[in-house]
Amino acid sequence: MTKSYSKDIQLLLKISENQHKIIKVIKDFGCTEKDLEANEYAFDLCALYMSQIGEASKYLTDETKQYFQYFDPSVTNYFRNMIDHIYEKVNKKYLKAYIFGMIKQEAIKEVIERISFCKTHASDR
Repeated sequence: MTKSYSKDIQLLLKISENQHKIIKVIKDFGCTEKDLEANEYAFDLCALYMSQIGEASKYLTDETKQYFQYFDPSVTNYFRNMIDHIYEKVNKKYLKAYIFGMIKQEAIKEVIERISFCKTHASDR
């Protein structure tokens, strides 16, 4: 896959969509940071959306990957591999922390800001 800001826009939109799906799952199931892993269905859905975020993030341009402060695409990709290949061995405590990190306002905001940046600079690359 050729990396470009135009492609980053699509990938970042997918990441943003999955961030909002995680928020919806947590709200719909009435979960909190303290009890998410106690609800197997909610946790599994959040893990699925995290996997999709990890898959999208691995194809971002290096410039976009380096832009982020509130989530690390390499860590997201690590969790994607764990979720997709050896889910039963995933440390739920660590994944839960990362799930909630992905839906913090700062993480959501920087994804949206990067979409705007990529839209402005897509023709530059």
